[in-house]
Amino acid sequence: MVDYSKKIRIGLIIVIVLAVAAVGAYALLAQNSPEEEAASGLESAVYEVVWNGTDYEHVGIADFAAYLEATKEPILIDFWAEWCSPCRLAAPAIEEMAKTYDGKAHIVKVNTDYAGPIAQAFGVSGIPHFSIVKDSTVIDSMTGYSEEIGSILGGKLDVILAG
Repeated sequence: MVDYSKKIRIGLIIVIVLAVAAVGAYALLAQNSPEEEAASGLESAVYEVVWNGTDYEHVGIADFAAYLEATKEPILIDFWAEWCSPCRLAAPAIEEMAKTYDGKAHIVKVNTDYAGPIAQAFGVSGIPHFSIVKDSTVIDSMTGYSEEIGSILGGKLDVILAG
């Protein structure tokens, strides 16, 4: 009669050793912990797109709450992520809006992968998500991409600027 319990124990020991080796290898290869990775990403997770007359600049916003309070003009916030195809499709229109609304409104991009608490505070449940804020209050918002995203959001900003 074959003693399978001995073979099962040997198999379990091999699986455990392989699992420990895999965890050890992962720990050695990982340069940053997830917390460090998120913290380092916060530096570029929230930024204003600024038209400087010849090109677009991405100016980091360190204290978003203070930025919202200090800004008197309307703010268009684009909640996005690098892996989001519709977000990438919307990006050129959002950047162009920085040029169009230079001096009249602020265009801000928030990477939801690194600034999740900000997205949660704005009730973002899908991306791309766009919020228009005036005097620290959300005036309008929409989720999703359209080929006319620039004119849709521009129309919303124009209404707020006219009022």
